[in-house]
Amino acid sequence: MIGGMTYFPPSLALLLMTACSGGEPAAKVLSDHDAHPPRPVSAPVELAAPLGGPLETAPLDGPTVIALGSVQDGGLPHAGCNCERCELARQDPRQRRLVAALGVVIPVAGEASKVYLIDATPDVEEQLHLLRPHRQVADGRVDRTPLDGVLLTHAHMGHYLGLAHFGFEVMHASGVTGYCTPRMAAFLRANGPWSQLVDKGELILRETSPGEPVDLGGGVTFTPIAVPHRDEFSDTVAYLLSGPRGRVLYVPDTDSWRAWDPPLPALLAARKIDVLVADGTFYSLAELPGRGVGSIGHPLITETMDLLGEEVASQRLEVWFTHLNHSNPALQAGSEAHREIVERGFAVLRRGQRIQL
Repeated sequence: MIGGMTYFPPSLALLLMTACSGGEPAAKVLSDHDAHPPRPVSAPVELAAPLGGPLETAPLDGPTVIALGSVQDGGLPHAGCNCERCELARQDPRQRRLVAALGVVIPVAGEASKVYLIDATPDVEEQLHLLRPHRQVADGRVDRTPLDGVLLTHAHMGHYLGLAHFGFEVMHASGVTGYCTPRMAAFLRANGPWSQLVDKGELILRETSPGEPVDLGGGVTFTPIAVPHRDEFSDTVAYLLSGPRGRVLYVPDTDSWRAWDPPLPALLAARKIDVLVADGTFYSLAELPGRGVGSIGHPLITETMDLLGEEVASQRLEVWFTHLNHSNPALQAGSEAHREIVERGFAVLRRGQRIQL
Protein backbone atom coordinates (compact mmCIF):
# COMPACT_ATOMS: atom_id res chain seq x y z
CA MET A 1 0.00 0.00 0.00
CA ILE A 2 1.47 3.38 -1.04
CA GLY A 3 -0.11 6.68 -0.16
CA GLY A 4 -3.38 5.01 0.84
CA MET A 5 -3.61 3.08 -2.45
CA THR A 6 -3.02 -0.62 -3.01
CA TYR A 7 -0.93 -1.68 -6.01
CA PHE A 8 -0.95 -5.12 -7.63
CA PRO A 9 1.35 -6.73 -10.18
CA PRO A 10 -0.27 -6.42 -13.65
CA SER A 11 -1.10 -10.14 -13.82
CA LEU A 12 -2.87 -10.10 -10.46
CA ALA A 13 -4.70 -6.87 -11.26
CA LEU A 14 -6.00 -8.44 -14.48
CA LEU A 15 -7.14 -11.55 -12.61
CA LEU A 16 -9.01 -9.50 -10.02
CA MET A 17 -10.73 -7.33 -12.63
CA THR A 18 -11.76 -10.33 -14.68
CA ALA A 19 -13.06 -12.29 -11.70
CA CYS A 20 -15.05 -9.34 -10.43
CA SER A 21 -16.60 -8.34 -13.75
CA GLY A 22 -16.93 -11.55 -15.72
CA GLY A 23 -14.95 -9.89 -18.50
CA GLU A 24 -17.20 -6.79 -18.54
CA PRO A 25 -16.92 -3.43 -16.75
CA ALA A 26 -18.14 -3.92 -13.21
CA ALA A 27 -21.39 -2.13 -12.41
CA LYS A 28 -21.34 0.25 -9.47
CA VAL A 29 -23.72 -0.94 -6.77
CA LEU A 30 -24.66 0.37 -3.36
CA SER A 31 -23.31 -1.94 -0.66
CA ASP A 32 -25.06 -2.66 2.62
CA HIS A 33 -22.15 -1.47 4.78
CA ASP A 34 -22.77 2.13 3.63
CA ALA A 35 -26.08 2.28 5.44
CA HIS A 36 -25.03 3.21 8.97
CA PRO A 37 -22.79 6.20 9.69
CA PRO A 38 -19.98 5.33 12.14
CA ARG A 39 -20.51 6.38 15.73
CA PRO A 40 -18.84 5.54 19.03
CA VAL A 41 -20.45 3.46 21.75
CA SER A 42 -22.34 6.00 23.84
CA ALA A 43 -23.94 3.63 26.35
CA PRO A 44 -23.81 -0.06 27.27
CA VAL A 45 -25.91 -2.13 24.89
CA GLU A 46 -26.79 -5.80 24.69
CA LEU A 47 -27.20 -7.60 21.42
CA ALA A 48 -30.08 -9.99 20.91
CA ALA A 49 -29.35 -13.71 20.49
CA PRO A 50 -25.72 -13.61 21.69
CA LEU A 51 -23.15 -15.83 20.01
CA GLY A 52 -21.68 -17.05 23.28
CA GLY A 53 -22.99 -19.98 25.29
CA PRO A 54 -23.35 -23.67 24.53
CA LEU A 55 -25.34 -24.97 21.58
CA GLU A 56 -28.14 -27.46 22.08
CA THR A 57 -26.61 -30.92 22.33
CA ALA A 58 -29.68 -33.14 22.41
CA PRO A 59 -29.77 -35.75 19.62
CA LEU A 60 -31.68 -34.72 16.53
CA ASP A 61 -35.15 -36.13 16.16
CA GLY A 62 -35.18 -36.55 12.40
CA PRO A 63 -34.08 -34.18 9.61
CA THR A 64 -33.30 -30.74 11.01
CA VAL A 65 -32.27 -27.28 9.82
CA ILE A 66 -29.67 -25.63 12.09
CA ALA A 67 -29.01 -21.88 12.01
CA LEU A 68 -25.27 -21.19 11.66
CA GLY A 69 -25.30 -17.40 11.24
CA SER A 70 -27.71 -14.52 10.83
CA VAL A 71 -25.98 -11.32 9.70
CA GLN A 72 -25.16 -9.70 6.39
CA ASP A 73 -22.08 -10.54 4.31
CA GLY A 74 -19.68 -8.34 6.31
CA GLY A 75 -20.48 -10.00 9.64
CA LEU A 76 -20.53 -8.35 13.05
CA PRO A 77 -18.28 -6.58 13.85
CA HIS A 78 -18.15 -5.10 10.39
CA ALA A 79 -14.93 -3.98 8.72
CA GLY A 80 -14.28 -0.26 9.06
CA CYS A 81 -17.30 0.47 11.27
CA ASN A 82 -17.30 1.82 14.83
CA CYS A 83 -21.05 1.95 15.41
CA GLU A 84 -22.16 0.83 18.87
CA ARG A 85 -23.03 -2.71 17.78
CA CYS A 86 -19.71 -3.27 16.03
CA GLU A 87 -17.72 -1.79 18.91
CA LEU A 88 -19.56 -3.94 21.43
CA ALA A 89 -18.82 -7.06 19.38
CA ARG A 90 -15.11 -6.14 19.31
CA GLN A 91 -15.02 -5.56 23.07
CA ASP A 92 -16.98 -8.73 23.88
CA PRO A 93 -16.40 -11.66 21.48
CA ARG A 94 -19.57 -13.30 22.78
CA GLN A 95 -21.51 -10.60 20.96
CA ARG A 96 -20.09 -11.50 17.55
CA ARG A 97 -22.42 -12.70 14.81
CA LEU A 98 -21.57 -15.10 12.01
CA VAL A 99 -22.66 -14.48 8.43
CA ALA A 100 -26.03 -15.94 7.43
CA ALA A 101 -25.97 -19.67 6.66
CA LEU A 102 -27.94 -22.82 7.43
CA GLY A 103 -26.95 -26.41 8.04
CA VAL A 104 -29.19 -29.31 7.07
CA VAL A 105 -28.64 -32.55 9.00
CA ILE A 106 -30.37 -35.78 7.97
CA PRO A 107 -29.91 -38.66 10.43
CA VAL A 108 -29.53 -42.07 8.77
CA ALA A 109 -30.26 -45.23 10.79
CA GLY A 110 -27.08 -47.15 11.47
CA GLU A 111 -24.93 -44.75 9.46
CA ALA A 112 -23.36 -41.30 9.70
CA SER A 113 -25.81 -38.43 9.25
CA LYS A 114 -25.90 -36.61 5.95
CA VAL A 115 -24.76 -33.01 6.45
CA TYR A 116 -25.34 -30.13 4.04
CA LEU A 117 -24.49 -26.43 4.18
CA ILE A 118 -26.49 -23.63 2.58
CA ASP A 119 -24.01 -20.97 1.45
CA ALA A 120 -20.26 -20.94 2.05
CA THR A 121 -19.68 -17.75 4.01
CA PRO A 122 -16.47 -16.02 5.10
CA ASP A 123 -17.17 -17.67 8.49
CA VAL A 124 -17.27 -21.18 7.03
CA GLU A 125 -14.49 -22.52 9.28
CA GLU A 126 -16.49 -21.81 12.43
CA GLN A 127 -19.71 -22.99 10.81
CA LEU A 128 -18.21 -26.33 9.79
CA HIS A 129 -17.09 -26.72 13.40
CA LEU A 130 -20.68 -26.17 14.57
CA LEU A 131 -21.78 -29.01 12.30
CA ARG A 132 -19.00 -31.36 13.39
CA PRO A 133 -20.97 -32.99 16.27
CA HIS A 134 -23.35 -34.34 13.64
CA ARG A 135 -20.61 -36.13 11.72
CA GLN A 136 -18.40 -39.10 12.52
CA VAL A 137 -14.92 -37.61 12.21
CA ALA A 138 -11.60 -39.19 13.13
CA ASP A 139 -9.58 -37.09 15.58
CA GLY A 140 -6.18 -35.64 14.77
CA ARG A 141 -6.58 -35.06 11.06
CA VAL A 142 -8.11 -32.72 8.48
CA ASP A 143 -11.58 -33.82 7.43
CA ARG A 144 -11.39 -33.60 3.64
CA THR A 145 -15.06 -34.46 3.15
CA PRO A 146 -16.72 -32.29 5.81
CA LEU A 147 -20.02 -32.11 3.95
CA ASP A 148 -22.24 -34.17 1.72
CA GLY A 149 -22.86 -30.98 -0.21
CA VAL A 150 -23.07 -27.19 -0.19
CA LEU A 151 -26.04 -25.36 -1.68
CA LEU A 152 -25.15 -21.94 -3.10
CA THR A 153 -27.72 -19.16 -3.42
CA HIS A 154 -25.69 -16.65 -5.46
CA ALA A 155 -22.32 -15.00 -6.07
CA HIS A 156 -22.31 -12.17 -3.54
CA MET A 157 -19.35 -12.26 -1.18
CA GLY A 158 -21.11 -13.48 1.96
CA HIS A 159 -22.55 -16.50 0.20
CA TYR A 160 -19.67 -18.16 -1.66
CA LEU A 161 -16.27 -16.78 -0.59
CA GLY A 162 -15.97 -19.56 2.00
CA LEU A 163 -15.48 -22.02 -0.85
CA ALA A 164 -11.82 -20.94 -0.77
CA HIS A 165 -11.38 -23.00 2.42
CA PHE A 166 -12.17 -26.15 0.44
CA GLY A 167 -9.17 -25.46 -1.80
CA PHE A 168 -5.59 -26.67 -1.97
CA GLU A 169 -4.22 -23.99 0.39
CA VAL A 170 -6.47 -25.03 3.27
CA MET A 171 -8.62 -28.16 3.36
CA HIS A 172 -7.84 -29.67 -0.05
CA ALA A 173 -11.32 -31.21 0.04
CA SER A 174 -12.16 -34.39 -1.76
CA GLY A 175 -15.16 -34.15 -4.06
CA VAL A 176 -17.56 -31.94 -2.08
CA THR A 177 -20.72 -31.54 -4.16
CA GLY A 178 -21.63 -27.94 -4.94
CA TYR A 179 -25.28 -27.46 -5.88
CA CYS A 180 -25.94 -24.31 -7.88
CA THR A 181 -27.67 -22.92 -10.95
CA PRO A 182 -26.07 -23.30 -14.39
CA ARG A 183 -25.13 -19.60 -14.41
CA MET A 184 -23.49 -19.83 -10.99
CA ALA A 185 -21.63 -22.96 -12.12
CA ALA A 186 -20.39 -21.15 -15.22
CA PHE A 187 -19.11 -18.29 -13.07
CA LEU A 188 -17.18 -20.68 -10.81
CA ARG A 189 -15.69 -22.60 -13.72
CA ALA A 190 -14.60 -19.44 -15.55
CA ASN A 191 -13.01 -17.49 -12.70
CA GLY A 192 -10.09 -18.24 -10.40
CA PRO A 193 -9.55 -19.27 -7.71
CA TRP A 194 -12.90 -21.10 -7.91
CA SER A 195 -11.95 -22.76 -11.19
CA GLN A 196 -9.01 -24.43 -9.45
CA LEU A 197 -11.37 -26.05 -6.94
CA VAL A 198 -13.25 -27.57 -9.87
CA ASP A 199 -10.11 -28.58 -11.79
CA LYS A 200 -8.65 -30.35 -8.73
CA GLY A 201 -11.89 -32.17 -7.93
CA GLU A 202 -12.19 -30.43 -4.58
CA LEU A 203 -15.60 -29.13 -5.60
CA ILE A 204 -17.86 -31.17 -7.89
CA LEU A 205 -20.49 -28.89 -9.37
CA ARG A 206 -24.00 -30.21 -9.78
CA GLU A 207 -26.22 -27.85 -11.73
CA THR A 208 -29.78 -27.46 -10.45
CA SER A 209 -32.50 -25.48 -12.19
CA PRO A 210 -35.17 -23.40 -10.42
CA GLY A 211 -38.35 -25.34 -9.84
CA GLU A 212 -36.73 -28.79 -10.06
CA PRO A 213 -36.56 -30.71 -6.73
CA VAL A 214 -33.41 -32.58 -5.72
CA ASP A 215 -33.56 -35.61 -3.41
CA LEU A 216 -31.09 -35.50 -0.50
CA GLY A 217 -32.27 -38.77 1.03
CA GLY A 218 -34.03 -39.43 4.32
CA GLY A 219 -37.27 -37.98 2.97
CA VAL A 220 -35.69 -34.55 2.38
CA THR A 221 -35.65 -32.63 -0.89
CA PHE A 222 -34.62 -29.12 -1.84
CA THR A 223 -36.03 -27.03 -4.66
CA PRO A 224 -34.31 -23.85 -5.92
CA ILE A 225 -36.72 -20.93 -6.30
CA ALA A 226 -35.70 -18.06 -8.61
CA VAL A 227 -35.36 -14.79 -6.68
CA PRO A 228 -35.13 -11.22 -8.03
CA HIS A 229 -31.89 -9.69 -6.78
CA ARG A 230 -28.76 -7.90 -8.01
CA ASP A 231 -27.38 -10.50 -10.41
CA GLU A 232 -24.01 -9.08 -11.45
CA PHE A 233 -22.17 -12.41 -11.54
CA SER A 234 -24.83 -15.09 -11.19
CA ASP A 235 -28.55 -15.47 -10.79
CA THR A 236 -30.05 -15.80 -7.28
CA VAL A 237 -32.16 -18.54 -5.74
CA ALA A 238 -33.93 -19.28 -2.50
CA TYR A 239 -34.21 -22.85 -1.27
CA LEU A 240 -37.40 -24.70 -0.39
CA LEU A 241 -36.51 -27.53 2.01
CA SER A 242 -39.14 -30.24 2.31
CA GLY A 243 -39.06 -33.01 4.92
CA PRO A 244 -41.32 -35.50 6.64
CA ARG A 245 -42.54 -32.93 9.20
CA GLY A 246 -42.37 -29.55 7.57
CA ARG A 247 -41.36 -27.18 4.82
CA VAL A 248 -38.89 -24.34 5.22
CA LEU A 249 -38.27 -21.57 2.66
CA TYR A 250 -34.86 -19.90 3.00
CA VAL A 251 -34.59 -16.46 1.35
CA PRO A 252 -31.45 -14.74 2.69
CA ASP A 253 -31.23 -12.19 -0.15
CA THR A 254 -33.92 -10.66 -2.34
CA ASP A 255 -35.11 -7.41 -3.84
CA SER A 256 -38.40 -5.98 -2.62
CA TRP A 257 -41.25 -8.47 -2.27
CA ARG A 258 -43.06 -6.31 -4.84
CA ALA A 259 -40.74 -7.77 -7.47
CA TRP A 260 -41.91 -11.34 -6.80
CA ASP A 261 -44.14 -13.09 -9.31
CA PRO A 262 -46.17 -14.85 -8.03
CA PRO A 263 -46.46 -12.66 -4.92
CA LEU A 264 -44.79 -14.04 -1.81
CA PRO A 265 -48.04 -14.81 0.11
CA ALA A 266 -49.38 -16.76 -2.87
CA LEU A 267 -46.15 -18.75 -3.20
CA LEU A 268 -46.11 -19.55 0.52
CA ALA A 269 -49.68 -20.82 0.33
CA ALA A 270 -49.17 -22.80 -2.88
CA ARG A 271 -46.00 -24.46 -1.56
CA LYS A 272 -47.53 -25.06 1.89
CA ILE A 273 -44.60 -23.40 3.67
CA ASP A 274 -44.49 -23.81 7.45
CA VAL A 275 -41.43 -21.66 8.21
CA LEU A 276 -39.98 -18.71 6.28
CA VAL A 277 -36.39 -17.69 7.06
CA ALA A 278 -36.35 -14.31 5.37
CA ASP A 279 -34.08 -11.45 4.34
CA GLY A 280 -34.10 -9.02 7.26
CA THR A 281 -31.12 -6.91 6.16
CA PHE A 282 -32.70 -3.59 7.12
CA TYR A 283 -35.40 -2.77 9.64
CA SER A 284 -36.51 0.60 8.32
CA LEU A 285 -35.46 3.61 6.28
CA ALA A 286 -34.11 5.23 9.45
CA GLU A 287 -30.91 3.25 8.75
CA LEU A 288 -30.64 4.66 5.24
CA PRO A 289 -30.27 8.43 5.31
CA GLY A 290 -30.59 9.86 1.81
CA ARG A 291 -31.35 6.55 0.12
CA GLY A 292 -34.61 5.32 -1.38
CA VAL A 293 -36.04 1.85 -0.93
CA GLY A 294 -35.42 1.05 -4.58
CA SER A 295 -31.67 1.42 -4.16
CA ILE A 296 -31.10 -1.03 -1.31
CA GLY A 297 -32.06 -4.31 -2.96
CA HIS A 298 -33.75 -5.74 0.16
CA PRO A 299 -37.25 -5.67 1.69
CA LEU A 300 -37.52 -3.82 4.98
CA ILE A 301 -38.42 -5.92 8.03
CA THR A 302 -41.36 -3.59 8.64
CA GLU A 303 -42.64 -4.28 5.11
CA THR A 304 -42.35 -8.03 5.60
CA MET A 305 -44.27 -7.86 8.87
CA ASP A 306 -47.02 -5.83 7.20
CA LEU A 307 -47.17 -8.26 4.28
CA LEU A 308 -47.30 -11.46 6.35
CA GLY A 309 -48.86 -10.27 9.59
CA GLU A 310 -52.13 -12.14 9.04
CA GLU A 311 -50.41 -15.47 8.28
CA VAL A 312 -48.20 -15.13 11.37
CA ALA A 313 -51.04 -14.03 13.67
CA SER A 314 -53.11 -17.03 12.61
CA GLN A 315 -50.11 -19.33 13.27
CA ARG A 316 -50.22 -20.63 9.71
CA LEU A 317 -46.63 -19.45 9.27
CA GLU A 318 -43.49 -18.84 11.33
CA VAL A 319 -41.15 -16.08 10.13
CA TRP A 320 -37.53 -15.72 11.28
CA PHE A 321 -35.40 -12.83 10.06
CA THR A 322 -31.80 -13.41 8.99
CA HIS A 323 -29.03 -11.60 7.06
CA LEU A 324 -29.32 -8.53 9.34
CA ASN A 325 -26.99 -5.66 8.48
CA HIS A 326 -24.77 -4.36 11.27
CA SER A 327 -26.83 -1.15 11.19
CA ASN A 328 -30.05 -3.01 12.01
CA PRO A 329 -31.48 -1.98 15.42
CA ALA A 330 -33.23 -5.37 15.65
CA LEU A 331 -29.82 -6.83 16.58
CA GLN A 332 -30.06 -5.01 19.90
CA ALA A 333 -32.08 -6.63 22.69
CA GLY A 334 -34.62 -4.26 24.18
CA SER A 335 -34.59 -1.89 21.23
CA GLU A 336 -37.90 -0.62 19.93
CA ALA A 337 -37.33 -2.55 16.71
CA HIS A 338 -36.63 -5.83 18.50
CA ARG A 339 -39.65 -5.40 20.76
CA GLU A 340 -41.95 -4.73 17.81
CA ILE A 341 -40.75 -7.84 15.98
CA VAL A 342 -41.46 -10.01 19.03
CA GLU A 343 -44.79 -8.37 19.82
CA ARG A 344 -46.03 -8.96 16.27
CA GLY A 345 -45.17 -12.65 16.46
CA PHE A 346 -42.02 -12.57 14.32
CA ALA A 347 -38.46 -13.31 15.48
CA VAL A 348 -34.76 -12.85 14.71
CA LEU A 349 -32.92 -16.08 13.91
CA ARG A 350 -30.56 -17.33 16.62
CA ARG A 351 -27.32 -19.18 16.05
CA GLY A 352 -27.85 -22.86 16.83
CA GLN A 353 -31.60 -22.66 16.47
CA ARG A 354 -33.19 -25.88 15.19
CA ILE A 355 -36.12 -26.15 12.79
CA GLN A 356 -37.56 -29.59 12.13
CA LEU A 357 -38.03 -30.80 8.56
